[in-house]
Amino acid sequence: MMPGYDDRKIKSRLKVWWITWALVLIWLLLAYSALTRGKPLPAPTKDNSLTGLIAVVPLFVSIVIRWLVLPRATDPNRAFVLFIVGIALAEGCGILGTVFGGPYRDSLFVLGGLGIAQYVPFYARKLFDPKGAGFIPNN
Repeated sequence: MMPGYDDRKIKSRLKVWWITWALVLIWLLLAYSALTRGKPLPAPTKDNSLTGLIAVVPLFVSIVIRWLVLPRATDPNRAFVLFIVGIALAEGCGILGTVFGGPYRDSLFVLGGLGIAQYVPFYARKLFDPKGAGFIPNN
């Protein structure tokens, strides 16, 4: 096996994480601009004052995945699946908020964008680093 092969493979897998993250964020921005072009925010009414906030539920699940489940993942493949699920739930908040958010449309879009932003894959590099084992790690 060539000595640089592992490093190239790791870099290519990390690029997949970054490209996925960037495309989901760009998709949310494009969907928001296409769905809200020229439409003013509706006025809040008494009947559905909090029903537009249902989009916060997938965002909450996404936050739990990002900060409680994903840091405990040791296998890069399992971590990537958690990454995809979490980022999709955060995007779901932005899309649901844009479509069904009513007076909370813009706020839910921003929360969805921030939910995606928390998944910036800086942490993915450590998944590919060798782990220490034994009494004295890395020996």
